[in-house]
Amino acid sequence: MSTREFIRKLRRWARQRGIRFKVKKYESKGSHRRLYVGAKNTTIPWTNDLKTGVVHGILKQLEIDDFL
Repeated sequence: MSTREFIRKLRRWARQRGIRFKVKKYESKGSHRRLYVGAKNTTIPWTNDLKTGVVHGILKQLEIDDFL
């Protein structure tokens, strides 16, 4: 799954639950973004292929267990 596809699905999930969602690019160079979901946030790599373990790790950091 690409990062853009994952963000699109996560944004839809948050909208359905009325949770605040925001993606912010770092000010410095790099290929990562900051992802804010409700009161939680994490760093997400900007790549064409997010591995399953990375997706599960992101969801665990955001304490989301009903996404997949």
